[in-house]
Amino acid sequence: MDLAIDGGQTGLRIGLAESGRIQEVRELPGLSYAEGSPVEAVLERIGTDWGQLGTVCLGLTTILDDPDRLAGRLLSMARRVLITTDVVTSHAGAFAGGQGVVLAAGTGAIALGVGDGIRQVDGWGYLYGDAGSGFWIGRRGLDAAFRGFDGRAEPGPLTERAQAVFGDLAGLPERLYLAPDAVARIARFAVHVLELARDPTARAIAQDAVREPAGDPAARAIAEEAARELAGTVAAAARCFAKDAAVPVAWTGRLLRDPGLRAGFEAELARLLPRAALRPPAGDSLAGAALLAASTGPSRYETMIRTAER
Repeated sequence: MDLAIDGGQTGLRIGLAESGRIQEVRELPGLSYAEGSPVEAVLERIGTDWGQLGTVCLGLTTILDDPDRLAGRLLSMARRVLITTDVVTSHAGAFAGGQGVVLAAGTGAIALGVGDGIRQVDGWGYLYGDAGSGFWIGRRGLDAAFRGFDGRAEPGPLTERAQAVFGDLAGLPERLYLAPDAVARIARFAVHVLELARDPTARAIAQDAVREPAGDPAARAIAEEAARELAGTVAAAARCFAKDAAVPVAWTGRLLRDPGLRAGFEAELARLLPRAALRPPAGDSLAGAALLAASTGPSRYETMIRTAER
């Protein structure tokens, strides 16, 4: 039996797998950037009650402080350990190891293209990357909310929603800046931003006024920019394909389940990359980790995987 791990900032999933197929799944809290040692956090979540394993394959978003120590600890219960990023496992799951561009969009955002070569785009984290991600949307939603709260702009639906979700905004900085899960909490606000972007009750429209698109204009502008950013990330990753080649594209993660954001993303991608062929992923990141765990020879992701064996 193998162990497949999909470790994100919002949640971590562990799958017991056999011959590349998931048999059992456990869902645990995600990995916070502010949680002390990431290696210890991963080990604490995995546990040691799995018996002897063939391969443990980890697809993680977090930056590990000591990956060699993680591999060494896991080799006490496994013959082989594969450590990589979640975009690699997402790609392996989406295309069953074949060619294409996968966009992993959740708390963060990253794309991996595998064609004539390999090209990773974004995934640089919440401080200066992850454009269009859940955190990116939530952060901009809170920025608009605070502008309405302190008088730099007229308060609108985003200010009201932030107060409903977070409570008194005056005290939010001291509560949020000190929270170890601040990134995940801000990312969860993206759901509210996207809802307000399309909700026809977000603002009143006079009967005799020129009808504009439904939803709060501030939230809608954030959602539209996020769609452009995500499409641009995919288009950049597609440069690993020949200029006249069709590019299979799939997405994973919760973010693009929002119909409004997905429609904007698809429209912008069609403009930037007309040869993109959108298709549903064959599997998710956990399925990809299980496939990589079951592989026995070199893979196209070899340069992106840290391997340890005993």
